[in-house]
Amino acid sequence: MPKKRLNEQFLRNLKPQEKRVEYYDQHFIKDGQLKKKGVKGFLVRLTKAGNKYFYYNYWFDGKAKKYKIGSYPDIGVSKAREIARELSFQVDRGIDPQAEKKKRKQVPDTKTFKEISEEFKEKYLPTLKKKTRDEYSRIIDVELVPKLGKYPIKEISRNQIINLLDSKAFGKKPAPVMANRIRARLSKIYSFAINRGLAEDNPVSNVSKYKKTKAGGDVEKKRSRWYKPKEIQELWKYFDNWNEPTGSVLKMLLITGQRKTETMHMKWDDIREGIWTIPADLAKNGEEHLVPLSDMAIQIIEELRPTTGNSDYVFCSPKEDNAPMKWLTRARVTIQEESDVPDFRPHDLRRTVATYMTKLGVTRTVLGKILNHKGLAKDDLVTAIYDRHGYMDERRQALDRWSYRLQSIIDDDEKEKIAGKIG
Repeated sequence: MPKKRLNEQFLRNLKPQEKRVEYYDQHFIKDGQLKKKGVKGFLVRLTKAGNKYFYYNYWFDGKAKKYKIGSYPDIGVSKAREIARELSFQVDRGIDPQAEKKKRKQVPDTKTFKEISEEFKEKYLPTLKKKTRDEYSRIIDVELVPKLGKYPIKEISRNQIINLLDSKAFGKKPAPVMANRIRARLSKIYSFAINRGLAEDNPVSNVSKYKKTKAGGDVEKKRSRWYKPKEIQELWKYFDNWNEPTGSVLKMLLITGQRKTETMHMKWDDIREGIWTIPADLAKNGEEHLVPLSDMAIQIIEELRPTTGNSDYVFCSPKEDNAPMKWLTRARVTIQEESDVPDFRPHDLRRTVATYMTKLGVTRTVLGKILNHKGLAKDDLVTAIYDRHGYMDERRQALDRWSYRLQSIIDDDEKEKIAGKIG
């Protein structure tokens, strides 16, 4: 069977042939170095009619099996590969994905989008503030149910969703910001349905957000949010009181400034002599990244060892055995609804770290090295080759300096509480 690095461009350019062809995923190697890992068993099938389907092939109990993931472009390549990788994890844990799929199909539940939306409003909306609850209800009743209500949720395609959102973003009165809000609410409904076994995937996840209309309508502003000391104190209070390992993940994002997914996938084996190595296949830019850990970061990691030390992952999923955390949605929503930081987003913690480090005198080059951001670090090809492990002392000093500043912000909050009690 032919092997290819499966990507969007390759899939778009695939033309029908005289017979059915299957292309297996392979590693992406550039200049002799591994940039992206393929997934063994992940493939795309091109039919004689030109249809493209993703599959995952695997062996279980001595038998070759094939799991149909979905069709292209209803599911994008990245999402399909992610699903295939999750399926491979299941097989490694002794779970047969095909058998699990058959069990789900035996459940005689083919609820329509309208029925699931009503259940969503009944069971989820009461947990929200009234203003948020009213906005959810309006979007469901006015924007979603009239267009999708009659369809079984499992049969709604990505193209249907794109058409619905495009009509709002590029219609007679272009409203891309509202289209993004509708998109977010729809994604939440799908997450609700997946948790109850009423849907198998979330087709919204591969639909991009809108920036502006073709006609120059309203524009979603580029986010530049960072948190001031009082807000950091408020957020840390919620991080402290949140269930583990979620609370520690959020703290680590604020201490190190690293990306959310890379942090949640931290492994115990990735930590050596006070340095956390983010593997190339996990890093966003496809290159290994070294993060010196401050004493503050190491303390948080070590406090988790009694509970997650037997797992490969530092921030082990509370729902799956030996798997990393995948979501921070519940924490984000709760903090938005209950705290004094109603616009909280985990990614803003990374921007907050960058802002304070700049104030502390950290240069753009060192900051770029810490954040693994080539544009900020001004890395070119030559620099990337000859300076791959450079600036380690400067990175460590900068992260230590930021952790001292962060600790002083948290300590100031504690001092104020003590002073209030004495007064």
